[in-house]
Parts: sequence; structure tokens; C-alpha cells
Amino acid sequence: MYEPPKPKSKIIIVGAGCFGLSTAYALSKDKVKNYDIWVYDRGTIPIPDAASTDISKAVRMDYGTNTLYMNLAIEAIDVWKQWNIERAKKELAPVYCNTGILAFSENGQYVKYEKDNMKSIREAGYGDYIEELNADKLKARYPHLSDTVNNGYDIAYFNKIGGWCNSSESIKHLYDGCLENGVNFILGGEAGYFKDLIVDTRNVMGIVTKDEKQHHADRVILATGSWTPSLINMHGQTIATGQYVIHFKLSKEDQERMSAFPVWSGNVSNTGFYGFPCNDNGILKIAKHSTGYLNPSEKDQISVPRTQSTNPNDTIPKSALAEARAFLKKFFPFTDSLDVAYSRVCWYSDSIDGDFIIAPHPDYENLIVATGDSGHAMKFLPVIGDKIRDIVEDIDSQYKHTWAWKQKEAPEGFYDRPLLVKNGDDGIRMVTVDELRAVKN
Repeated sequence: MYEPPKPKSKIIIVGAGCFGLSTAYALSKDKVKNYDIWVYDRGTIPIPDAASTDISKAVRMDYGTNTLYMNLAIEAIDVWKQWNIERAKKELAPVYCNTGILAFSENGQYVKYEKDNMKSIREAGYGDYIEELNADKLKARYPHLSDTVNNGYDIAYFNKIGGWCNSSESIKHLYDGCLENGVNFILGGEAGYFKDLIVDTRNVMGIVTKDEKQHHADRVILATGSWTPSLINMHGQTIATGQYVIHFKLSKEDQERMSAFPVWSGNVSNTGFYGFPCNDNGILKIAKHSTGYLNPSEKDQISVPRTQSTNPNDTIPKSALAEARAFLKKFFPFTDSLDVAYSRVCWYSDSIDGDFIIAPHPDYENLIVATGDSGHAMKFLPVIGDKIRDIVEDIDSQYKHTWAWKQKEAPEGFYDRPLLVKNGDDGIRMVTVDELRAVKN
């Protein structure tokens, strides 16, 4: 039976990304319970190879029929706006930009996912923020998208609520809040590197770091993202998957056209592709959310992240580049003549059903796992910690039930995903820098 921590308990959080930092901040706000909070991570903030370390992440309330995440996103957006106000008082740049969301379908017909989005948003009372755009309206508003429309992406809805966050800066913003609240951090090197749990039978009593030091605690929270299955037995409930991101460096002319543009998706439930306005540095970011790639370890075949922190010359898989170029030839034809300026594989912790897993681990006492981000957690950064805190304190809620450990049976094919690299196989490898360049006619 799970027992919540008592006031003044020492709580160790492993992982200083989205889930870990937001939990530390939420727990540190309670000055009555006055928890002694310690955060460990092998990197410095923002953690170089964390999924949350990026130039941008989408912030959307559009969740099809899933109103739980829609309502959580609405709650988060209010706090994103409040963060901007707080930062303005300190003469800091905003971390959230409300550009709106432009969701394309194809061939004059909305797909089911986009229909569900609009229906749920209207039923929640936000219908006035939805604008439907046919081909003529799209061309009139975005004349630089004439080719996009002519190539079949000729119907879309625009949701005025939503946009993107500067994810790396958002993480630093939350880190500063944690420091102000007295959270303790052990970051970088062997001192911050989690090695193992201290366990007496089933009772977790703390952690061991790579320098072989023991750190005792009343409660341990593992917020280690896509690394979690390689650190502790997750019984097949999550898998580390690599999803690719590419950047283009735009010309001055293209920057002007693409900066005043919403976050967009291109029939995302079928293609997986989405992207962002051009940022102040002239970078146009495009990404794909899909089944992703696996990187099984030789030891136990568990997929583990392979990042540019340990493999600095990594780009993206050969198949990914071909796929992205094919989509963009139709959606953004102007990128056909542009070199890919930067690419990387971003690692998600995919759960079986796409729900987060934030719950006591069934094998242990005093251990909470906060994982299973499934590629859609960052938008909730300002409020997800409050929900995790409630679960740590055993407060009943819809989130507690949705994110409980359910020991689900994986559907057929869940673990059958393409490999990131395979020695000796030219079809399963990272592309070279030369291959990232545009093909010149």
C-alpha cells in the first residue's frame, strides 16, 4: 500500500528535464510540508540530450476526443502567459509565443482527427477561436503557400489558442524558480550520474551515484525520460523511440514570409509532420511524430537513446531524410533547394497507449516513476508538476487514474519499429553531411 511522504521528508528526484524540474518546483512551493528536495542529473541545465532541450516545442490544446489532455493544455497555456508577464517585469524575453495552430488536411476534406479537434474545442466553449479556411482563404491569407494549396493541402482550420514555447529557455526559467524555492541540485559528472537504487527487500531507501556515493531519502522519483527502461524494469510499458528533427537556414526574403506564420501540421494524423514559424535566427524547424526508431543495446536489446552528446557526428537516419524531403517537396517546395542546416534524433519515452505513466512502481516501495511522455509532455511544463505532486501525495484525481501503472498488453507491432543504425547495412545508417545538402540540378 502506497504511503505519501510525511512533512519534511527528503525527496530525491532523478532527472532535471520536463517532468523532474516541474515536480521539484511544485513540491518546493509547499512551505508547510517543507520537503527537503534534491535533484540529480548527469548533465547541466538545460540537459544537453534531454528531449526538452530544444529551440521550440508545440503548445496546443488540440487533442482530438481526448478532453483530459485538452483541458490540461488550456490550464497550462494560462500559466505560460503568466510566465511571460513575470519575465517581462525582469526584462527577459517571453518563453511562450501564441501564434495559433494551423492544421491542414488534404483534398478539400478534413480527416477524422481534425474534425474531432474542432468538435471538442467547440464543445469546451472555445468555438469562437476556430476559423475554417478553404483553398481560396488559405491563399489569400498566406500567399506564399500557393504551392502548398495547389499540391493538395487545400483545407485547414486555424485555432487562435496555442503556439510554441522556447523549450530550453522554459527549462531554465523553471530551474531558476526551483533555486529560489531552495531546491538542491547535484548536476554533472559522476556526482550527479544515477547508477542504481538503494533497496532493502522492496523498500527503496535512496540512490547510488556513479562516484559510488550513497544518497538516502524517504522517497525517490525517477523522471529519467527515455532512459528509464534501461535503468529499471518497466515491464514493457515504455520504449525509447527516436524521432527526427531538421532545421533549414532561411534567406532574408524567406525569413520575412515564414516568421509571421503559425505552428502548423500537415495532415498530421496521416503524415506525422508538423513545424514552426521561422525564429529570430532564421531557423525553420520541421519534425515528425511517428513510431520512431529503436536503438537496442547489445546487452539486453532494450532500446536506449543514442544522442549527439555521445555521438557528436550523428545526423538522422537515411530513411528519415528521404521521407522528409518527399513530404516537403509537396508541402514546402521552396525547401527543395535548401541544405538541411542541422538535424538530430530526439528521444521520447513512448507508452503503450500514449498516456503518461506517473505512479508508484509495482516492484518497490517509496519509488515513483514519472515517464511515458510519448512526445507530447513539454506543453504542460508549467502545470504537470502540480499533477505529479498530487500523485506523490496520493491525492485522488482523474490524472492519477489515467496515469496509473496499468500493466497493459502491448498491441501487435508495438515493439516492431525500424532500427536507427545497423552496422554493415547501408540502408540503416545516419546520413552524411554531404547528403543533407540539397540536390543541385
